[in-house]
Amino acid sequence: MIKSKREETLNVEEKAREFKIETYRKLLEPFIAAFTFTLSEEEKNKEVNKLSSLEYRKTVIDLNTFGSDESISIFNKIMQTFYHDDDYYVEGKLSDEYTLRLLALISELLLQIRRDLYSKKTRLIRSDLIEFMLKDIDDYKAKINTYSY
Repeated sequence: MIKSKREETLNVEEKAREFKIETYRKLLEPFIAAFTFTLSEEEKNKEVNKLSSLEYRKTVIDLNTFGSDESISIFNKIMQTFYHDDDYYVEGKLSDEYTLRLLALISELLLQIRRDLYSKKTRLIRSDLIEFMLKDIDDYKAKINTYSY
């Protein structure tokens, strides 16, 4: 009786964890596309435009229901940065500050997802989680790791 109750609890926890993983995966898709340099601008824009789709909004509701507080907070900051991107234009072009802010926020989101799903005591830092995406990561590491939002 006790063993079956424990197995049932473990099964429910595993299903919840799998649902969280899938939710985080869907949430990250547009951001992954934005940093995939082999995609055309048209393909990137198509993926980024998913941010306003009904399907994506459903995923965000799942995040708000099942995600960690920290992940939700950082995700909201990312979206507010997108919504207010016109604040970051300089001479008709998005500023380096905009890029830095998004890199810092996205890497922080990845760090919070990692903490939520795997290891609250991770020793990784923000830049470790996006190093694979940026050829010139050394130019950004210190700024990403210390960026305050």
